[in-house]
Amino acid sequence: MTDLSTLVHDKMPLAAWIIDIERSSVPWCNDAAAELLTDSLSDIKSGQRLISEALQKRLSVYIDALSLGDALPFKWPYLAKDGTQYTVSGSVIALGEGRRGLSVEAHPVSVLFKPTPAVMGNMLPAQAITASRLPTQFKSLSVAAFDPNGVYLEASDRFGELFGDIQHIRDLFAVSGAANSFMRRLELKELLSQEIRLSSKKGVRWHKIEVSYHPLTNDIYLLTHDIQEERDHDVALYRLNNYDSLTQLPNRNLLYQQLESALVNARKRQRHFGILYLDLDGFKVINDNFGHRVGDELIQRVAERIKTCIPSRACLYRLGGDEFVVVLENTDSIDELEDIAKGIMQNASDTYPVAKMEMMITASIGIASYPQHADDIDNLLKNADAAMYRAKSTGHNMYFVYENDMADNIDAHLTLGGGLRKAIEEEQFILHYQPKIRLCDEVVVGAEALIRWIHPELGMISPDQFIPLAEESGLILPLGEWVIRRACRQLQEWREAGFAPIKLSVNLSSRQFMQADLVDMVERVLEETGVDSEYFELELTESMLMADAQQSIDKLHGFRKLGLTLSIDDFGTGYSSLAYLKKFPIQTLKIDRSFIHDLGLDCDNDAIVKATIAMANSLNLKVIAEGVETRSQVDALNGYACEEVQGYLFSRPLCGDDFLSYVNGRSAIV
Repeated sequence: MTDLSTLVHDKMPLAAWIIDIERSSVPWCNDAAAELLTDSLSDIKSGQRLISEALQKRLSVYIDALSLGDALPFKWPYLAKDGTQYTVSGSVIALGEGRRGLSVEAHPVSVLFKPTPAVMGNMLPAQAITASRLPTQFKSLSVAAFDPNGVYLEASDRFGELFGDIQHIRDLFAVSGAANSFMRRLELKELLSQEIRLSSKKGVRWHKIEVSYHPLTNDIYLLTHDIQEERDHDVALYRLNNYDSLTQLPNRNLLYQQLESALVNARKRQRHFGILYLDLDGFKVINDNFGHRVGDELIQRVAERIKTCIPSRACLYRLGGDEFVVVLENTDSIDELEDIAKGIMQNASDTYPVAKMEMMITASIGIASYPQHADDIDNLLKNADAAMYRAKSTGHNMYFVYENDMADNIDAHLTLGGGLRKAIEEEQFILHYQPKIRLCDEVVVGAEALIRWIHPELGMISPDQFIPLAEESGLILPLGEWVIRRACRQLQEWREAGFAPIKLSVNLSSRQFMQADLVDMVERVLEETGVDSEYFELELTESMLMADAQQSIDKLHGFRKLGLTLSIDDFGTGYSSLAYLKKFPIQTLKIDRSFIHDLGLDCDNDAIVKATIAMANSLNLKVIAEGVETRSQVDALNGYACEEVQGYLFSRPLCGDDFLSYVNGRSAIV
């Protein structure tokens, strides 16, 4: 065992002292150490200077792992009150009785700054070691010191509050891979400043860290700043800018980003990609009549369903309102895009449970593919939109692949849209009348009023072109009222002219049927025109009635109180159930032309028509078949006991004068 007096002599004139770890004391120090530590050594007990419990615990970790004579694997700085910086080192010695201690010495380095008495006064030996370290001098900052091997040395109070009791710098990482990578960078003495995820008492959170090293001891200083809230704010801002808040789908911004990326990849690898542009049919009617909350919930249900029926590699975006876009990269053919469209339409046939109602809504879809239909993003979207408009103007729940002439239709669509309001104000519309024929004697017993737009520059415009415009813009309401009023006036004019009375029917649009004061409006028009309501009929579609069956029943009863006749148009193409059909106070079923077209040629169609007529007869409903064009169809319908028909075999829609001539020629009777 090394003699203490010899050891002390060897240490002179450096400041040297001995630390008894087990007894938490400083049993000896030389004069230089006593002078150096004069303000730090206190609480003399039995002739020994005490060290703190914290220092005892820290040094015990090392002394148990080292052999006699081994040096501590770290050094620490000490700042004297005169500003002199010392580097303190220690080695393991035997103290007798099987106990171990540390022989410590301090080497002067440089003068840095003059400490205040408050800093150096009444400091224990443990504080003499730790006071020179930066971490404990900071209260509000989260800073810690580690030895070159990453072993924890000390930390500020704030660091302890955030990270708790850690033994090694690795403890800050929730993932071992991240810890290994961080340690490798520390071994290279990199001065780090980065954002990284650390494991804190609040969980794994984002922090901004800075790492520096002590020039003499190579101790590691780590400064951390919790930036999780900033990250959360950035993420929230990103989602706000790039995702739809209602459906959580990516929005137009991310759509353009993907399309730009898809375009670069397609050009580089000679690949194709395609888009489907979706617009819901009649959504504005639902939104306006049931309110935005119902409309929003319906949009959410639609988005959820579309996601389930498109391929996993396809991306769905919401552009806003009732518009969606599906993007499919690396397509092999247009057929892939058409299959997606078919899947969406097939799934649209099921109702949506919204606000305790069963709603049905379909979509018009336009398809365009790169490079077949456009070689840039803007034109690709424009052409898909043009194809969608073609689908919407042709019918509901349909899709079209872009063709070159569709762009011209879009221009016409915009031109017509601008003039529609003016057309209503100037009454640029007329009604044509298609006769309804009683089959037993083939005389005219009624007519369907059909609107036509006589544009001052473009001439006759088909309803297929302007009715969708009127629906989208909301102008269908004043336009629909004009049709009802004009039809009633026409009935009154024919009566005053002495013609035999016939029944005149008018089609109601979906949005018009949702109009809250529709019954009151019709009653007002009947009173103003003096028309006998017995001769006025309203035609409604199945999907229109089933959008809100109970409200429809109430409204239909309101019409019946006025004495109107009610007819379900295009019967067989919707989804009404017999249970509701019995509840609707209707008088007529109108079989859709799609079932009449192949009558006598298709056994399935014959069976459907025959069953429909039989069902109607059992419910005391009159049946009229539309789209009759051949004598064979008439013969078949006569055989099934159909009462009335309507179609080109007898007459196209006619203007008022031509209609009267036609009626007189067929000896119309009631």
